[in-house]
Amino acid sequence: MFFINKLINARQYILSYRSNKTIRDVQWSFLSLVTSSLAHLLLRMVLGKELGPKGLGTYTLVFTIYIFGMQFAAFGFGAALTNSVAKYKNNISKTKDYISSGVIGSIVSGSIMGIILYSSSEFISVNFFHIPEMVTLLKITTVCFPFIAIQKVTLGTLNGFRKMDHFAAINILQNTFVFLVSIFFVFFLNMGITGAVIGFVVPTVMIGVLSLLYIRRSFSLPSRIVLVNILREITWFGFYVVLGNSINMINTQIGSLLIGRFMSETDVGYYATAVIIIQGMTLIPSAINTVATPAIATHHEKKEHSKIKKLVKNTMIKIFLIEIIFLILLTVFGKYIILILFSEEFIPAYTPMLILSIGYLIYAPWMSVGSIFASIGKVNLSFKLNGLCAILNTTLNFLLIPKFGLIGAASSTTFSLIFTFILNLCFIIKYINIK
Repeated sequence: MFFINKLINARQYILSYRSNKTIRDVQWSFLSLVTSSLAHLLLRMVLGKELGPKGLGTYTLVFTIYIFGMQFAAFGFGAALTNSVAKYKNNISKTKDYISSGVIGSIVSGSIMGIILYSSSEFISVNFFHIPEMVTLLKITTVCFPFIAIQKVTLGTLNGFRKMDHFAAINILQNTFVFLVSIFFVFFLNMGITGAVIGFVVPTVMIGVLSLLYIRRSFSLPSRIVLVNILREITWFGFYVVLGNSINMINTQIGSLLIGRFMSETDVGYYATAVIIIQGMTLIPSAINTVATPAIATHHEKKEHSKIKKLVKNTMIKIFLIEIIFLILLTVFGKYIILILFSEEFIPAYTPMLILSIGYLIYAPWMSVGSIFASIGKVNLSFKLNGLCAILNTTLNFLLIPKFGLIGAASSTTFSLIFTFILNLCFIIKYINIK
């Protein structure tokens, strides 16, 4: 009888587990991130073998600049809508005003960012990186910005409503298209790096337009007063979010940019290989953070502080344990992974990869709850902390890359990631009293 009762209790637990909304959201978010990372990994594998380290390095620089520009193109409106929709989702009229204002604002900010990058593409390519062929590639990239801004607003809205299946569908569709279109232009049309860049531009434009279908019923042109007030609110929120996100990207991407500045495209290709493989350590914490952001915002709005404490503490501990397994696997099988996925030509990426893995082991728990300050109304704090860490990382890269090359870049990023974790953890303890 005892065992029968245990089996019944276990069955009920499993059924409850499967039906849990948060679990399903994490699964969708994880699927989205896995698809994205897998598409990027496969694409860079193919580009690495077809274009070599130099071609992969040039593509990485262009794509990194695009990612930086994307943060300002969307201007944090997506994150602002996630926060606002999660708070006011029971007020249909109010959510419509926020969503409509966000779409309008994103089109404007995306267009402005496109114009800025188009105007500065020659300076960036020739004067900073000394790679003239990047000029045309960056100009092609500028077409993306209004459309990626629209997509980010749509994703932010879906995240706020916790429609993670739709959220995942958009990301999966785009990343699949990017992979397929890039392969078509690079291999079948023999367009080289230009084809690879067009390969992510065309799908971005298409999905940006199609993503509006998900929120078309929530769009209605707001009055001028409402539009101005909401844009002022979400722009102020987005200002700190976009700077915080951009600064966070500096902490992880500045190495590639400064390697391109002080070394060569080939070295960028090696470092990009290490970073691509390390992205496997960020999948689970990034997926958890996507779901945790609206959940924490909702708990904070309801003043359920004990639930926030429990969520943050349990998440960080479990993520750390999972990341230890990843570190062991990379240490033992790292060289074989590089040989299988790329080629022997990319073996110089192994040592930087190991150094980076140590930093991400410590940093990953923070990644899993990294939006907590924005969710509890302390978005400016996140910006300030990340800004301090970015200054440290940039300084270290400037000092170490000219002298130690790839090892210097990886060491700078690792030290900065550990410092970022410790600093943010201190403030988490301060604001939500986690021991």
